Amino acid sequence: MHLLAGDRVIAMGRVVGDGALNFELVDIAVDPEYQGRGLGSAIMSAIMGYLDETAPKGAYITLMADVPALYLKFGFEYSRPASEGMYKLQA
Repeated sequence: MHLLAGDRVIAMGRVVGDGALNFELVDIAVDPEYQGRGLGSAIMSAIMGYLDETAPKGAYITLMADVPALYLKFGFEYSRPASEGMYKLQA
């Protein structure tokens, strides 16, 4: 999903996964010049509509929340203490 201003991408988001039981929201981003205008919420609304149509009941939908307040509005919850997010940057 992406939003354009002319031919320039100003906001975007992706869903990756196996298309059946695991979905991960990645790269939700808004150009700094366009932040604060609800574009992140518009991207999330479109992605949630896609997931409502595509993801079966019981599917696991995850994300790394750099802006937790945005994702909380869409029903996401913190996974702690049941699980802990982790990452590794390849050297």
